[in-house]
Amino acid sequence: MRIREALTKIGAPTSAKELGVTKEQVIEALVTAHQIRRDRFTILGMGLTKEAAERIASITRVI
Repeated sequence: MRIREALTKIGAPTSAKELGVTKEQVIEALVTAHQIRRDRFTILGMGLTKEAAERIASITRVI
């Protein structure tokens, strides 16, 4: 089962709108997330550009 399907099945939010956050807030969160735990390596590596963050959020249908 895909994550989105599982969340939908239990009535959990799957989009920024359903969470009550703006597109801009989602993009900013993705762009700055790599700075939260600088001592840990994450899949975000050195961070994302705003364009990459918007593309990822769009592809995953979060925005």
